[in-house]
Amino acid sequence: MAATENLDVIVLGSAMVEITPAKMGQALADVDTMVPLPSGAAANFAAVLASLGVRTALISRVGEDELGQWLTERLAQRGIVTDYVAPAPGQRTPVSFAWMDRQGAKTFYFYRFPGFSDPMATLRPGEITPDQLQGARIFDFTEATVRNEPLRSAAFDVARLAREAGLQVCYALNYRPSAWHDQTPEQIACVQREACSRADIVLMNREEALHVTGCSVPAQAAREVSGLGPRLVVITAGDEGSLLLADGELEQIPAHPVEVVYDIGAGDAFHAGLLAALLTGMSPAQAARFASEAAALRISRGVTEANPSYDEVARLMQQ
Repeated sequence: MAATENLDVIVLGSAMVEITPAKMGQALADVDTMVPLPSGAAANFAAVLASLGVRTALISRVGEDELGQWLTERLAQRGIVTDYVAPAPGQRTPVSFAWMDRQGAKTFYFYRFPGFSDPMATLRPGEITPDQLQGARIFDFTEATVRNEPLRSAAFDVARLAREAGLQVCYALNYRPSAWHDQTPEQIACVQREACSRADIVLMNREEALHVTGCSVPAQAAREVSGLGPRLVVITAGDEGSLLLADGELEQIPAHPVEVVYDIGAGDAFHAGLLAALLTGMSPAQAARFASEAAALRISRGVTEANPSYDEVARLMQQ
């Protein structure tokens, strides 16, 4: 696919296979049955966007193996345009294990083979061209794409091209300290600030805001991030809701109370809900409320249940 006239959002980031217990609340050592799921920060986010009716393409790399073929097919089945998902020669598809205990604590194990299971690291600046972005409305990238070179330069290059093509750019931190190797906290924060400066919309949680700005007060942190250039900054705080700064105005958005069934995926649902709502013309505050409802619906469902649709979220907002 050379052009993107029919797309709303183009997402850059990782895709992997996640293996999880078929029954919620079981530790990995106790299960009889586990299920493979298409996963990865960007892939999960793109899937929620697609479920909300947003025409979404994923730029990613998978392994040159049958698992990569399976993953690409499953992503397409979830409504994601996979024209820009390609196998990386010599690489294997990454695998992770994830589960939640009965108290709601989450555990992740990531299985990697250095040099052979990081297909995204093979993406280089210049591989994505301006004509591939033309016609879309938002370009989205996450923290995983800026951890190391040369992928960092590739991500920043696509962000630049997106802005030049008239797209809005969204950056979501999804910060995982253990994934940054041989870099000090100060160096990491510097990279994060540069990524924020290349975005129009920035989404982070309170811990990430503290890391990037050094400010423990969310309102102050939001203003610090806004000073880097984004016009919209959203700081989430789980069941305490979210704080948004739009056009210099701060607003607190409450979370929707819900019984938690599976507390993995709330961040992706919020992220997707925010962009989906903004694309329909909602104000930033309305979009943040829509995002909160999308997150509530996601965690009220089991791991194998469908992501929320736009109509489901809209109905919940009206209650």
